[in-house]
Amino acid sequence: MRKNWFGITAMLSVIILLMLPVAWSSAAGQDQGFIEKGRRLFLKHCAPCHGAEATGHGPVATQLKKQPADLTVVQKRGEKFPIYKVMTFIDGERVVPAHGTREMPIWGRVFRRREGEALARSDIYALAKYIESIQKFKQ
Repeated sequence: MRKNWFGITAMLSVIILLMLPVAWSSAAGQDQGFIEKGRRLFLKHCAPCHGAEATGHGPVATQLKKQPADLTVVQKRGEKFPIYKVMTFIDGERVVPAHGTREMPIWGRVFRRREGEALARSDIYALAKYIESIQKFKQ
């Protein structure tokens, strides 16, 4: 019985170890898909104000009362990227007192009207993953 148990445990361990690279590459591929989707959404919805390089110098930035944020420095040196904070800000439906008045379009509302709740969340996540991918101070 013990021999059998040891054999089963060993076989399961080997299977799990063989599957790990597949799971990691699948997760990495999924992240890359979100990043690419986020890049397309960013260029369409965000670049007019934040610029194609996301530094806050888009073609309409000079027409705004407040300079758009440089989105390449959201992540502070030595810190983890604040993905949920970024998603909350993009969504715009919840008050974020530290951000002051809400001059930026409320993309969560726009995406929900156009696509429904599930796809809106996917778009917001994709935008946040793209912004994470362009950070100057990656951890």
